[in-house]
Amino acid sequence: MIMSETLIFIGGEGPDRLDLPVENHFSRIIASDSGLDLALRLGFRPDLVVGDMDSVQADISGYETVVRPCDKDESDFELALGQCCGDYVLIGGGGGRMDHLINIYSCFSRLRPPRMWITSSDIIFFSMAFRASLVEGTLVSFYPYDLKGSAVVTARGLVWELDGRVVDLGFFSLSNRSRGEVTEIMSSYPLAIRFGMDKSFLKAKIYVC
Repeated sequence: MIMSETLIFIGGEGPDRLDLPVENHFSRIIASDSGLDLALRLGFRPDLVVGDMDSVQADISGYETVVRPCDKDESDFELALGQCCGDYVLIGGGGGRMDHLINIYSCFSRLRPPRMWITSSDIIFFSMAFRASLVEGTLVSFYPYDLKGSAVVTARGLVWELDGRVVDLGFFSLSNRSRGEVTEIMSSYPLAIRFGMDKSFLKAKIYVC
């Protein structure tokens, strides 16, 4: 699958290297504050850097910037989303403060979720339809991307399969496991579908609709 979208780097823990499990073509790269440090470490040069610049270590001179004061209503991630049109992939944001994590999910609910979010330990797809050839025992969890939402989900190729089961904040699939065959997840509402960051998963064949 080839997608054209924006690549957004934000502060917080990100991957050691960026091995995307799907083929992407990025039309624009945006870094939010210390997301610039992560982008440069992974070998990417952003087209735009946004934020209050209170935590970035790299020299921002030479980049197009949108700088806002530290005392502001929007988070740096919200500023990045304001500069993004259409689909995006999000990198970073792991291992941080709980309020930052809540803000990120709030942005997903109020604005829009990414196609994919990669932190230091997680790969999360946001989709109503997911299909992959996974190694047996691969852990997967999924829940409505907007935790206020409710989804009717059918999931095949897992140890605990679902057949038209309602998935919401009161019930979601936690640490389910693949059976070593094709795994398919179909939902009436966009899900956050979470996998661990490991080499076997990155080599899987992924199809996201």
